[in-house]
Amino acid sequence: MSPTKLKDKETLRMVGLMTGTSMDGLDICLADVTFSGNSVQCKMIDSTMIPITKQLQQDIRQALSSSTEIVTRVHYDLGRFLAARTERFLTETGIGDIDAVAMHGQTIHHVSGEATLQIGEPSFLSEVLGVPVVSDFRARDIAAGGTGAPLIPAVDKWLLQRETEAVVCLNLGGIANVTFLPAKNSDADVMGFDTGPAMSLLDEAASQLLNETFDSDGKKALSGEPNEESVAHWMTDGFIQAEPPKSTGRDYFGAHWLKKNLPDLNQWEIANLLASLSLFTARSVAVNCRQFLQMQNVKEIIVSGGGVHNRAVMQNLEKEFATISVVGSDSYGIDPDMKEAVGFAILGAAYLKEIPGNIPSVTGASRSVILGKMTI
Repeated sequence: MSPTKLKDKETLRMVGLMTGTSMDGLDICLADVTFSGNSVQCKMIDSTMIPITKQLQQDIRQALSSSTEIVTRVHYDLGRFLAARTERFLTETGIGDIDAVAMHGQTIHHVSGEATLQIGEPSFLSEVLGVPVVSDFRARDIAAGGTGAPLIPAVDKWLLQRETEAVVCLNLGGIANVTFLPAKNSDADVMGFDTGPAMSLLDEAASQLLNETFDSDGKKALSGEPNEESVAHWMTDGFIQAEPPKSTGRDYFGAHWLKKNLPDLNQWEIANLLASLSLFTARSVAVNCRQFLQMQNVKEIIVSGGGVHNRAVMQNLEKEFATISVVGSDSYGIDPDMKEAVGFAILGAAYLKEIPGNIPSVTGASRSVILGKMTI
């Protein structure tokens, strides 16, 4: 079906693809998306997580700080990977026709409000599947004067805003970001921003010291003791203390950050280091929320992303937000591991419906704009 006809279709069958800053896997979701006024109905049909091959992971890591030749090659290699795995997913699940694909792409560089680059050539998906592919969601917001991220707050508003009670949505991917949803009967603005690291530093430390992709369930961190003095020093980081709107990426909170802030990395007991980084993640979220959001009316924080499985981070969040309930998004029928894939399926549908997908009070953009570019 042509893109112009898709605009008038009531329900769009969308595939959402997400490879986050953790770079560990490809999240694929298939969902029926229906817009109704200021809300969205999203019916999940199927989903899966496909590990990214070790070679491709290494290539992506190399592309974070490498030559244009390597970035270009990985851009196309990732595009081929996305197309092949998505086609296999649809074949194996016996799914028939879909309307479109929405892909975020792999962020390899992001400077808040200035420049952003997500790789993974979408032409391969369009060629293999024969449907429109919506991608490059951040660029238009930056062109309108915004930070380019986070973009999921619009999805949170459509799915989770309440009539009479404020709520905070927290995503723990590689980077942590929050959405403040005031009650619908309030005149307060929706707010959202990146607070700092989520799994990025923990995964980088596990990779360097344990030769593991991540600390499974935060078990190693739970066996250690955090160094409060180090955490207090890390909390002085310029990004942590900066006022929103703000956004960041693994190019900031990654290997470079560890090298700069932990020159004695190899002298740490790994369990104590992971315990300290877990506390740093939770505290940076909590401090940003208390400093920049109207938390006095918030009774619940809804958490999604891979970090929801890290018990060390989750326990620290519960301590930092002692009087506020911290729950997984599965409590509201949203798979925490698929939240962002679902989110971009919805943002892709918004593009096809010509519905703006950014929130100026979140990104600082001068106006609401339709996010994404289409490959057909």
